Amino acid sequence: MNEFEFVFSLFGLLLGLSLAEVLSGMGKALKARRRVRIGWLTPLLGLLVMVDLISFWTIAWDLRQVIPLNYLSLLAALLFTGTYYLAASMVYPDDPDEVADFDDHYWANRRFIIAAMVAMNIPGNLYELATGTGVGARFDLQLIVGTFVLLLGALWSSRSRRASTVMLAITIALYPLAGVWSEVRLSLMGG
Repeated sequence: MNEFEFVFSLFGLLLGLSLAEVLSGMGKALKARRRVRIGWLTPLLGLLVMVDLISFWTIAWDLRQVIPLNYLSLLAALLFTGTYYLAASMVYPDDPDEVADFDDHYWANRRFIIAAMVAMNIPGNLYELATGTGVGARFDLQLIVGTFVLLLGALWSSRSRRASTVMLAITIALYPLAGVWSEVRLSLMGG
């Protein structure tokens, strides 16, 4: 096991638990769908959190050569993934039967979740900008990241159910768009 694999074992474990937390909440919501109103906001926020979590696996891979094995890197991994786990645990209510409408749960918790997402995305993006690697090295993908941040800011302040639903859907769509665009760009460049 090399240093990256050792550090990533903590990072990957907590990211995996974060995904499991959202999926578990989604499963409980589906089971309670006859007793509570689920709506669109909470499931879309859950999907957004999951696609964002998945993107961190690629960021970790990009950083594999520079992540040292020391206490500070493990502490940073805990801080980063622990924050995301807390945010993921707030997407769905612990007991779906305690809320009549999941949209109410969304409005009560969205700001913490969105703030955590922004805070956890900033370090990776700043590193990529500083080093000229990954998304930060490419202006076209920087536009997608900028759009992502603007949409999260708009979601944080939105009071409209319809506008929030549309912004969540667009933000989720940015992830596969960025992935497909990266693949198309690589194939066009012959790499």
